[in-house]
Amino acid sequence: METLFEWLPRIGAAITCLIGLTGLIKPNAILDSLDIKLESAKAFSEVRGVFGGIMLGVGGSALVLGDANVYLALGMAWTGATAARFLSMAMDGSTIQESIPPIAVDGTIALLALSSQL
Repeated sequence: METLFEWLPRIGAAITCLIGLTGLIKPNAILDSLDIKLESAKAFSEVRGVFGGIMLGVGGSALVLGDANVYLALGMAWTGATAARFLSMAMDGSTIQESIPPIAVDGTIALLALSSQL
């Protein structure tokens, strides 16, 4: 029987895939939650590529390969995103109230993926 620690990184990768699938198929679902309005096909293409393709590709790679090092890379990427949120609070003046939800999401996915190292 597999332990919970073997499933946690898979859960993080699956969440990453779901975010990627949403970004690829319904980019407005992500953009609306971030108060971002795009007006050109080129801008939507960028969102589909970054929020969709990269997330889906990295999360899917982790699930398919199942290697601890791939989960480590995924976890480090989400850790970088979490750190960037803190940097944004310092440099851009984003408030704690608006930063807590994305920090919680990014940090949780990072911890899930990094649990492969336990």
